[in-house]
Amino acid sequence: MRKILIINRLGIGDVVVTTPLAKLIKEYNGAQVGFVVAAKSADLLVNHPYIDDVFPYSKKNKKNIILDIREKGYDEAIIVDDRFTSTVLAWKANCKLLNRGFEISLGANRLFKRKLHKVKAIEDFASYIKLINPEAENYEITAVLGNPDKTRTNYLENWLAEHKNITKKLVLIVPKSAALNKNWPISYFSEINDFLNAEGIIPVYIGSNGDKDYINQIKGTKINAAGLFSLRELPTIAKQAAFAISVCTGPMHIISTVNVPTIVLYGPSDPIRWAPENAIILKSSLPCVPCQRLDCTLPKCEQNCMELIHPEQVKQVITEQGWLASEIKERTL
Repeated sequence: MRKILIINRLGIGDVVVTTPLAKLIKEYNGAQVGFVVAAKSADLLVNHPYIDDVFPYSKKNKKNIILDIREKGYDEAIIVDDRFTSTVLAWKANCKLLNRGFEISLGANRLFKRKLHKVKAIEDFASYIKLINPEAENYEITAVLGNPDKTRTNYLENWLAEHKNITKKLVLIVPKSAALNKNWPISYFSEINDFLNAEGIIPVYIGSNGDKDYINQIKGTKINAAGLFSLRELPTIAKQAAFAISVCTGPMHIISTVNVPTIVLYGPSDPIRWAPENAIILKSSLPCVPCQRLDCTLPKCEQNCMELIHPEQVKQVITEQGWLASEIKERTL
């Protein structure tokens, strides 16, 4: 049996859109599939139907991961994150490199970055299957996450039952990214929250534990569910949602796996590459958008690219799509 290692130590969204590659490797080759991932993203791949071993990476446990990869016998590796350090990790783990990454990060700058074509990341990453199966074509590209733990299934069911009055017209909001230049002003979210409240909707805000205080600053009636659900549990909640509103961040990619109609607010990141198929994209018309940077290099101005996406634009989409409370129906999948 072939033992093939995927390495993508980038963000949560990057891992979500890499999961189709694991599925294709398993389906085409029946191989044992391992995945080296940043520790923050490891939960996504637990109880995964196509991934046999998950290696949560941090600088502190790098040596142990290399030993673990060797012990489990992985001998081929695909470098999805393009990082030179990932290439070195696979080489030290005695893996045959099916491709190589050379990117080096210096602050917000990235050197020797692989040329990115105007293609969605999920399609780009899935195309690595041709490194193993050159004849592969017309393959299905579907993101798949790990399943929730059985002990948590009752928790999720009980939470939905307790909030039945909310989930009949559930609206999810993902308000915060780890990259500050991807975030929308809190005052804008407050305006949208008031708009939804006026239509009888109490939105549910999701995020990590660290997002609780941020969400609390948003005015209006809401449910702050930050930290209540693991990454793998978000799709279970999202299946009940009529629609969602999100900045470009990992949880947005997670909820997109269940095809929730989502208004996505794009600033520095490129929607051509990163927007899910079910996204309704809103972005500013600044000539520097998308810059695909982690910081803003423009001189300080009155408004940045995210601030130029106005709440009225979001309200207009909600109205035009027929998503107001009186028109919302429970989603059935």
